[in-house]
Amino acid sequence: MQLCKVTGTIVASIKAEALREGKLLIVHPIALDGQLDGERDQLAIDPGYGAGVGDVVLVAREGSVVRQIIGREDIPANAIILGVVDDWTADI
Repeated sequence: MQLCKVTGTIVASIKAEALREGKLLIVHPIALDGQLDGERDQLAIDPGYGAGVGDVVLVAREGSVVRQIIGREDIPANAIILGVVDDWTADI
């Protein structure tokens, strides 16, 4: 799992049936101090938590986790938002 910041949204008029129940978001990993880290943006499915641009979210980047949470074996995704983070602390 990884802390990420939502940096954008994806709008698709046509998408795979398995993706229709969730919202597609662009997320960027962040360091524990809240700054964007060197990794690239990635796409993640929000299964209904209501995350939006600017939110910090917890993301799992593993296809088996996506399949378990969505409840479908045919979902073509490997990153999913597990929750919206309200606050965190870390000794860095």
